[in-house]
Amino acid sequence: MQIAKHNQGGIQLNRTRSYRREVRNKAIRRKKAICHHVYWDGCDWYKHDGQYSKGKIHCSCRMCTYSKFYDLPRLSDYKDREVVKEAMKDYLAG
Repeated sequence: MQIAKHNQGGIQLNRTRSYRREVRNKAIRRKKAICHHVYWDGCDWYKHDGQYSKGKIHCSCRMCTYSKFYDLPRLSDYKDREVVKEAMKDYLAG
């Protein structure tokens, strides 16, 4: 691998087409396996395998994204809030 140039503050490495193809196919296999294990009917979620590489393998209906649709805080939001409170308390105490 050769270092090409700086790209938006980071170092961009030249990758071959075979490397990019291999990484893309690995992501497709992983997402396809997730769909087969979660959606147990055995059918493919997409018609073509290349659509798995685009990212979305979940449902986005209102029932599945209830907290996002109604702008409710998630459990991780509560945990983050507690971590920040503890960190501030430790910082101000010491």
